[in-house]
Amino acid sequence: MNIRSVALVAAVVGLVGGGTALSAQAQPTSLPGADSARVNANELVVAAFMADVLNGHHGDHATRYLTPDMQWHGGTVGTVAGASNVAGLMTTVVTSIPDLHAAVEDVVAQGDEVVVRLVVTGTQKGDLLGIPASDRPVRWDATDLYRLKDGKISEEWAAEDFTAFLYGTGAYKAPWIP
Repeated sequence: MNIRSVALVAAVVGLVGGGTALSAQAQPTSLPGADSARVNANELVVAAFMADVLNGHHGDHATRYLTPDMQWHGGTVGTVAGASNVAGLMTTVVTSIPDLHAAVEDVVAQGDEVVVRLVVTGTQKGDLLGIPASDRPVRWDATDLYRLKDGKISEEWAAEDFTAFLYGTGAYKAPWIP
């Protein structure tokens, strides 16, 4: 699969606003021996989810891409169970950071798993995870592993640099930062 395929599919279903789901340097890389059609389909589901839900700011659309028993594992944030609860979390995130943009840097896929490395930016306009609105720019790195089942996301492990988010909001400053 190449970047044109992702952009075309995303554009056809109306998911991309103002850019493609994957940057030119972030073309998906399927590992050798994988069932390429299934892997490509999984990559497209993840790309569409990110374009629609995160970059399109439609948290309420998340359930379109998730299995009903979806599990979102967010490290220190905890685990969110169920597609509607994950959609609620996504809605909270994109409402609190209304200009959120997740720039995909790398994608690697094999079998039923897709790993995405991204940089997230935006401005925190609303309360998020107990952090009051700061009206400050935020930026953090993330690596997310998605597991798909029957063409939908069934699990996600979100490794987010939450400390960078806290620093951006002004809620935390590491002692070694001037």
